[in-house]
Amino acid sequence: MTADDKQTKTARPDGWLERWTRLPGLARALFDEPAAGFGAWARTTAGAVCMLVAVQVITGVLLAFYYVPSAESAHATVAYMEKVVPAGAWMRALHHYGSQWLTLFLVLHLAQGFWRASYRRRPVGWLASVLLLALVMAGGATGYSLPWDARAFFSTRVAEGIAGGLPLVGDALHHWLLGGTEISTMTVSRFFAVHAFANPALIVLVIAARLFIFREPRTKEEGRASSWEGWQQEQFARQAIVAGAVFLALALYALKYHAPLGPAASDAEMGYLPRPGAQFLWLFQTLKYLPGPVASLFAAVVPGLILVGLALLPFLDARQWRRTSSYKPRKASAVLFSLALLLIVTMTAVAYIGDARDPNVRAQLERQSAEEAAFRAEPFEPQRPAAPAPSTPQANATPSPAASVPSPDSPPAAYIKQCANCHGSHGQGAKPFPKLLGVGSKPRRTVEDIIGLLNDPVAYGLEPPMKSFATKLTDQEKREIAEWVVILKKK
Repeated sequence: MTADDKQTKTARPDGWLERWTRLPGLARALFDEPAAGFGAWARTTAGAVCMLVAVQVITGVLLAFYYVPSAESAHATVAYMEKVVPAGAWMRALHHYGSQWLTLFLVLHLAQGFWRASYRRRPVGWLASVLLLALVMAGGATGYSLPWDARAFFSTRVAEGIAGGLPLVGDALHHWLLGGTEISTMTVSRFFAVHAFANPALIVLVIAARLFIFREPRTKEEGRASSWEGWQQEQFARQAIVAGAVFLALALYALKYHAPLGPAASDAEMGYLPRPGAQFLWLFQTLKYLPGPVASLFAAVVPGLILVGLALLPFLDARQWRRTSSYKPRKASAVLFSLALLLIVTMTAVAYIGDARDPNVRAQLERQSAEEAAFRAEPFEPQRPAAPAPSTPQANATPSPAASVPSPDSPPAAYIKQCANCHGSHGQGAKPFPKLLGVGSKPRRTVEDIIGLLNDPVAYGLEPPMKSFATKLTDQEKREIAEWVVILKKK
């Protein structure tokens, strides 16, 4: 370095930053080649992503001080945050909607990088963004089950059905996901561990690798120190302005719209319609058109293929990049990227429009919203110790209108006619359909729940080929089947 260079570096306003911190180097690692006008403002999605990640970390840590990951206490602790903790409802709404906004801005960040082919110049940043998108979506999926209200419980049922429907690994994945054979405290604890520990640790590793371990290829613009550093300072200011504006919008949105929270899962009425977060609505809607095993494969494979395809872009186009620096995205890549984006946007719109146009669905969703609003308006009730279980089996019995006690060895005639082909003559199951033994011991599988399930399987998180028997069975036949299924014991 010449004497003039040293003097210039010392005279720069940010010279002390260069001497005492790594911030200028980090900025060079984050920012792309210079641009002006709208092009510079279009590249400010990275600042919004960094801000939203910080919001998720800070609010997540604060929420964890109050949360208890158990099926008995999770809902009560979330209700305590919402109703008692000062600014708790706003803090939780920031965390809830911040996750959705973070997914949106990561998609926008990848989209603008794709159309500018910046993954050619910044492959490390591109790969880090793809990995962050995958981890953020995993965090959203696991966090959705933590409040343990009806919405969370039935969404977990849907995830359980998808995992169990996968070929070869379905049973093992189902057992790992639930922490056993059925939804329990182990399920909530497992989701919390992934959401609050494993996922954030991986996010930190990705960000650390992006900033401190891997180097980006040096561009020609970075060689022109004066022009690059001047633009870098201006771009940092743009990033800060956009990040501040996005945070202000998120804060105001979280003040107006609370994060969803309804009655506890055990208090949910029959016919509850689960709906996932906005970032997963496209997948939920697509699965409605597919049979069970195909739906499970689609849910597991298609999002993964999209992410893998994005991650491979820098390697697939490396040869063409060496030939020319004025690179334009390949038509095939552009078509595939556009189709994936079109699928997500279209199916999300179809989901919202379908719910609005179906009078029965709209009415049910309105009832659920009213229940959530009523629950939120109620004062907080501290959790009480559970009452001791009755000592006699008669206390738990639910007599049928016919006053007859069903026997496990005598399935109802309606069951033999309508259900035995799929679930076995005595509930033992017939591949690929599940067995019914022990179903009555699972949460939300009372006689009334099973009757509701027969009327509307989708409301209980069951996917095709399970069909509705609302009109195929009489009310008496449904009750006889439900009472018989409840008494079936595990073998």
